[in-house]
Amino acid sequence: MNDHSLKQEIAKADKAINERDFDTVANCYAEEAVLVVKPGTQVQGREAIKAAHQRISDYFNDSLNVSQGNMVIIKAGNIALVLSKTYIESPEKLDSKFSNERDAIYVYQKSADGQWLCAIDNSYGVELLNTQD
Repeated sequence: MNDHSLKQEIAKADKAINERDFDTVANCYAEEAVLVVKPGTQVQGREAIKAAHQRISDYFNDSLNVSQGNMVIIKAGNIALVLSKTYIESPEKLDSKFSNERDAIYVYQKSADGQWLCAIDNSYGVELLNTQD
C-alpha cells in the first residue's frame, strides 16, 4: 500500500505549523475537521483550527517545531487511520505542562480531488482516556 502521498501531506502540515503559515495549516484540514487542542478542549472547522494553531504557536512563544517519527497507516478506501510518534520541541517554552513526545492518532480522508485532508487531529492519542471523569 503506497502511503507516500499521505506522509507528504502530514510533512506539509508540520512544515506549515513550524513556519507559522496558518493559511496552509488550515487547508490541510477537512472543512468540518476536529482538532484536540489539549485534553478537554477541541475545536471544529477550518477557521477555528487556524485560530487554535495561532494560539498554540503563541503559547510556545513562536518557537514550535513539530515532527513525526515512526508511523503506521491503515487505509480503508478514502479513509486512513494514522498512528504516529509525534515530537513537539520548543526552545523558547521549556516549561510546558504537556508532553513533548506523543503517541498521536490522526484520521485522514481523501477529498474528491485526491488530496488527503486531516479530519481528526488528536496528537494526545489514547492519553485522552486518562483525562476522562
